[in-house]
Amino acid sequence: MADMTADLIARLQHGGVQWLDIAFLDYNGIPRARAIAAENAESAFGRGVNFSSPTVDFNSRDLFPPGAAFDLSSPDVWARADPRGYRQLKGSPGRALVLADLVDAAGDPWIGCPRSALKRQIEVAAGRNLSFNVGFEPEGYLFRSEGAKVTFAGPAYFAGLDGLDLFPEFMEALLAELAGAGLTVDQWSEEYGPGQVEVNLRYAPALDAADNLVTFRHIFRDVAHRYGLLGTFMPKPFEGQVGSGLHVHLSAVSPNGGPNLFDDPADRYGLSATARYALAGLLRHAPALLALGASTVNSYKRFLPGSWAPTHVTWGYASRAAFIRVPERETPRRLEIRSGDGAGNPYLYLTGILAAMLDGITRGQEPSDQQVGDVGALSPSGAAKRGIAPLPRTLDEALNALAADPVIRDALGPVIPEEYIKVKRSEWEAFCLHVGEWDRAWYLRRY
Repeated sequence: MADMTADLIARLQHGGVQWLDIAFLDYNGIPRARAIAAENAESAFGRGVNFSSPTVDFNSRDLFPPGAAFDLSSPDVWARADPRGYRQLKGSPGRALVLADLVDAAGDPWIGCPRSALKRQIEVAAGRNLSFNVGFEPEGYLFRSEGAKVTFAGPAYFAGLDGLDLFPEFMEALLAELAGAGLTVDQWSEEYGPGQVEVNLRYAPALDAADNLVTFRHIFRDVAHRYGLLGTFMPKPFEGQVGSGLHVHLSAVSPNGGPNLFDDPADRYGLSATARYALAGLLRHAPALLALGASTVNSYKRFLPGSWAPTHVTWGYASRAAFIRVPERETPRRLEIRSGDGAGNPYLYLTGILAAMLDGITRGQEPSDQQVGDVGALSPSGAAKRGIAPLPRTLDEALNALAADPVIRDALGPVIPEEYIKVKRSEWEAFCLHVGEWDRAWYLRRY
C-alpha cells in the first residue's frame, strides 16, 4: 500500500490534476467530500482530511436522528484517501475523485466507517480462503426537470434497438467518462421504464466493486446534469412506472485467484457445495439484508407481483421473480440478489451480504428447495402452505429484522448497526407523520 501511495503522489505531482475530491459515504450512501489542492496529497493519503463525525449520522435531509451517538460535541474523524479508491474524472479537467476510509485521531480505523466494515469482512473471508467477486447491475432514470416539474426523458423501449438511440450524446459521454475512471461496462440497455437505463459493470473484488459503484453513481448524475437531465437512482419515482433496482452478482475464488469456487458441473444446477451453503446463508439473513439493500421508505414500493422485484424469501433457477436467481447453466456459476436498489450504501450492503454467505458456509446447510413461478402472485395463505416467508414490506419491518440479526450486526461492528437503525428509523417516522395529498384525497371529504 505504501508503494502504491508513493507512486500515485508522484504521478499527481507531474500530472494535470489540481484538485482531489476526498469522499466517503454516510450511512444513507450519500457522498460527503472536501476538495483539497493536489499539492496537499501527501497529507490526504497520510493523516487524512478532517470531518465532523456527526456527518455520518445525518439522515437524508441532513437532520440528526433522535439519540444520535455522534453530535456537536463529538471529536473529528479523518477521511484518509485510499490510492485504491483513486478515480480520474475526465469530465472535470484538473480534478480526481479519491474514496477514503475514516480514521480516528491516532490514525486507526474508525469504528463507524462503512468502508472499513467491508474491509474487515473481506479479511474474514480471506481467513476462510475465500475472495468474493461482485458484479453490480444498477438501474437509474433520466428525467427532464423544470423547476418543481419532473417529466420522463423519453418513451419506454424495453431492451429495444430504438432505446439505444434515445440519449446518444449522454451515453457516449457517460461511457467515455466511466472508462476514463477505470470502470469497465460489459453491456447497457434501456430498461422497462421511459428514460430508464441499466448498466452492467464488470465484476471485481468486493471492495473495488463497491468503489466502482460509488464512482458510477457520481458520474451518471454529473453527466446527466451537464446534458440538462436529472439522473436519479430513486427506487420508485412514479406510482405507475417500474422502479429501479440494483442486482448484485456474486461468485468466489481463492484469494490468489484460480477457478470459480461456485462451479460444480456435476450438480443439477451447476452449484458447488460452497455456493449452495452461501445461498442458504443469504436466504437465512434475507430480511436483515433488505434493511441494508432497500434502505429507504420509497424502496418498498417496488416490491409488487410481476414487478421484477422479489416479494418473498426464495431462490429460483433462471427466475427473475426470486430473491436470489441462479442464472442459466451456460454462464459461469454465480448468485444474483435481486432485492436491492441504488439509493443506499454499497459498503454496508456488501458487508451484510458477505457475512450472510460466510455464515451459510460455516453452517454447511443446504438451501430450501427452489420455487418456480411468480411467487409474489400467491395469496398469503398460498405462500404459507408452500412454506414461503414474505420479505419485509416496509422499512420499519426490515429495520426490526436487522436489529434481531446478530450475525449481520456483528459484521457491521459495535457502532454502525445502532446508528444506522437510528438514521433510517428517523426517515420512517418522518414518513409516518407526513400528511400529504393521498391522505386528503382519501379522507378529507369522507369523514
